[in-house]
Amino acid sequence: MKNISEALNTALDLEKEGYDVYMSAAKKTGNKFGRATLEAIAKKELDHIKAIENYSKNIDAAISMINPRDKKYYIRPIMEAIKSNLDSVPSKDLELEKAYKIAMGLEQRSYDLYKRLASEAENAQVKKFFEFLMGEENIHFELLQETLEYLDKTGDWFREQERWNVD
Repeated sequence: MKNISEALNTALDLEKEGYDVYMSAAKKTGNKFGRATLEAIAKKELDHIKAIENYSKNIDAAISMINPRDKKYYIRPIMEAIKSNLDSVPSKDLELEKAYKIAMGLEQRSYDLYKRLASEAENAQVKKFFEFLMGEENIHFELLQETLEYLDKTGDWFREQERWNVD
């Protein structure tokens, strides 16, 4: 990137694309778990958009407005949205699976962009901001990966997450 303004515009475009992808996919799926996951990540993309827009004013304020959390933070609203259906096994949804894979690719592109921008940054505050966004994108990728596994291979997901022993 030639300058921070260009870098921030590229990041902003990518976050807006992510929001659009998540909301479009959420509206198309009938799978409540998938929809809740996509909507939760879309909400975080809006936080990223606001943070990038406010970055030039104050980096620490931009980061704190995102309210960084780990994956557990995402899970609670998703589980609340689907708690009435937890006893049923999710049905295979090829369109949802396709949307997840597209979203995972987008998260990987975002991560790679922020990693490159962080490595190119000469200013410590700029580096800090892009490293923070890298962490956020990594959490989104992992969440998508884990929920896709749950949707595709529910039994395997429970065995892995619950550490079930198979005799």
